[in-house]
Amino acid sequence: MSAPPDVSTAPSVSKRVDRGGFALHCEVSGSGPETIVLTHGLGSSGATWSALVAALAPRYRVVTWDMRAHGRSESPDEPCTVATLGDDLAAVVAAVSDDPVHVLGHSAGGVVAMRFAIDHPESVRSAILVGTASECNTRAVAYYEGLAETGERDGGAAVLRRMGAREEAAPPPDGPGFARLARAMASLNPEPLTPEVHRIVAPVQIIVGEKDFLGVGGSVIVSRRVASPRLEIVPERGHAIFHEDPDGFARLVAGFLDSLRPGA
Repeated sequence: MSAPPDVSTAPSVSKRVDRGGFALHCEVSGSGPETIVLTHGLGSSGATWSALVAALAPRYRVVTWDMRAHGRSESPDEPCTVATLGDDLAAVVAAVSDDPVHVLGHSAGGVVAMRFAIDHPESVRSAILVGTASECNTRAVAYYEGLAETGERDGGAAVLRRMGAREEAAPPPDGPGFARLARAMASLNPEPLTPEVHRIVAPVQIIVGEKDFLGVGGSVIVSRRVASPRLEIVPERGHAIFHEDPDGFARLVAGFLDSLRPGA
């Protein structure tokens, strides 16, 4: 009898998600009764999740996607808000699953995951929020505006250099499109999600590195507002905890998901 296929090394399936005038790129890997959708942060792409995909694919359908203006997704010349990005995630979820999904988001991707979970509670099994926040201060606004101006003036590659981003198997973000996303994140100052996150009714795992340059305060604020929170502050880790300690990060994620299974 032949051994079952190793889904962790099987090639992913690419999908194009129509958003009415432009398309989003996503990849589906693995198999299992439940689906988890992973959302990257600013300047990154779905490729950032390669280690986590390999860890989860044997037991879950794992979906990665490129936010608009990032990776292989297109960059529409139109206004972009946090709600717009939440709608993008909703379109990806609708394209890959008829059932509720687990959502995981890092940094800006965590903001998108929160917006989606607030607006579509019926579609969310759980939310995993990594190094993110539901609001931002004036210092963060200035940071986002600086990134936006760099994108508009010098393009996406210059943004990545300014951010000190690690290289990934994807093209740099579209400069003007990136600027629109950065300013959407800056809108968390006048229009925070904090008053709304109590509407996230699914279980929430919050993970933040003790040495995250954004601080741990934003994660603590979210943990005090959502209905069913678990907060993990990981010692000696920074903002990109899933790159700094991919195995440890995967154990945290898998442990949380396993705890939600019937009989756990």
